Amino acid sequence: DNIYGSDTADAVKSMDAAFAPAVAAGIPWAAVLGNHDQESTLTREGLMNHIVTMKHTLSLVNPPSTTSAINGKEPHIDGFGNYNLEVLGADGSKLQSKSVLNLYFLDSGDYAPPSIGGYDWIKTSQQAWFQRTSFKLQ
Repeated sequence: DNIYGSDTADAVKSMDAAFAPAVAAGIPWAAVLGNHDQESTLTREGLMNHIVTMKHTLSLVNPPSTTSAINGKEPHIDGFGNYNLEVLGADGSKLQSKSVLNLYFLDSGDYAPPSIGGYDWIKTSQQAWFQRTSFKLQ
């Protein structure tokens, strides 16, 4: 969790405080949501929409239109904050501008339906996106 939503009166103010050290340092940073983040004044989508406006963030609400289209539409992906970031080799190295690491961020949701109980999970649509993306990056 970035914030504990039920103890938070203002989700934007709390998110700003949570990421303030990275923002103040001027370093690139990325975030994914925890299962309690949306228990305050914003939905999961609202939280990610705020995070992507913050300074120096590399976070995305969801992947850009890079997957193969189905009937002219991008495949649906569950959750908010599903994306990947490629880390490139250092300038001047033999791996300069080459992908050396790929970080995946996946929204595992919050709570499972009451009939199941417990916590939510990574959905099939997210697994399919992960597989398509990792295949393209090989």
